[in-house]
Amino acid sequence: MKIKKSAFYIFIVIFSLHSSAFAEPSVADIQYRAEQGQPVAQYHLGMMLLTGEQGVVKNYEQAFKWLTAADQNGSVGAKYSLGMMYYTGTGVEKDAKRAFDYFTKAAAKGHAKAQYNLGVLYDRGEGTAKNYGQAFEWFNRAAEQGYPPAEYNLAQLYKKGHGVSQSNEQALKWYTKAAEHGESDAQYNLAQMYLNGEGTPKNPQLAKKWFQQAANTGDSDAKEMLKSLE
Repeated sequence: MKIKKSAFYIFIVIFSLHSSAFAEPSVADIQYRAEQGQPVAQYHLGMMLLTGEQGVVKNYEQAFKWLTAADQNGSVGAKYSLGMMYYTGTGVEKDAKRAFDYFTKAAAKGHAKAQYNLGVLYDRGEGTAKNYGQAFEWFNRAAEQGYPPAEYNLAQLYKKGHGVSQSNEQALKWYTKAAEHGESDAQYNLAQMYLNGEGTPKNPQLAKKWFQQAANTGDSDAKEMLKSLE
């Protein structure tokens, strides 16, 4: 059985304002609020300076300044973004240990992406000692919040027995959740489990369904499997 490689990687393209709390106020108004010490404004000003959104000229030094201020005022999003700045070396010198520290703070406050990234760092031994048990713990927390990459990685840990007792049934459960959330590698692995009867009775129809889902995303392995099943 060919299992797709783990998606144990940090998502680099994360700097975006998905839902701004300041849909109406101008940049000047946000800056005024930030200077008045409002952490939400400080966070959004920092993110605008980081991404160049809303016509703001990118300025990593100022972005770091305002995200740090927001962090000190309790912003969880700022902790995560500072972790990403250190991890990617954006505006600061790359520092996996500092990234780990910021992700740890944000993860403890329930930030799903930070929890996922913390799991990646523990799995890799990057910025901290390698610890599969801790990787499992943090992937599990992020997965419980419905974060698809964490659902996939959790399934991988169950499949391999890393940091947790090996369980095809649990791997099947989490591959299913990730597959339903559009993770193509999870769709492929789920299809393989149905094809081979791992953690579930063999079910060629469901195998074909999930191979097709993966193939629809351009997965060449899934396309080959569908041909072989014709």
